[in-house]
Amino acid sequence: MTDFREFIHRVPQCVTVVSTYVNGGYYGMTVSSFTSVSFDPPLVAISLARKSLTCDMVLASKKFAINLLNQHQSYISDVFAYVDHGERFKRVRFRLENEAYPVLEDVLGALFCSVDSTYEVGDKMLIIGRVDDCKVYSDKLPLVYYQRQFFTLKPVDE
Repeated sequence: MTDFREFIHRVPQCVTVVSTYVNGGYYGMTVSSFTSVSFDPPLVAISLARKSLTCDMVLASKKFAINLLNQHQSYISDVFAYVDHGERFKRVRFRLENEAYPVLEDVLGALFCSVDSTYEVGDKMLIIGRVDDCKVYSDKLPLVYYQRQFFTLKPVDE
């Protein structure tokens, strides 16, 4: 379905890195398929490739962070999309929050989630996360992915 892919590429998405810590290891991947689901209770949804190591580790740990990248972090997005899993956290600065959540340096904010429910959907795992905590670190502009390129936001001139 070529038109479906083209349509999806025309939907601007914020760029996040979903990360987790399990058995002494750090795991993460770039994710643009992220959305809020509910404010009460606070729930979000992420869609991960079912065959990805990060998906396996999120399901094993039952906890994950959603790191919202700022407009100057396209490099980090590329690291977590293309670099071998064992090298990803060696190429970025981060800290471990609450002994469970890897948080990347200089992100706009992070959601700290526990797995609420999961659904196998096509080649993806749809994970509903309960937001246990949230931190906003910066007022910088977000990194946005649109038509296979990185952008940021600016106000619309009226």
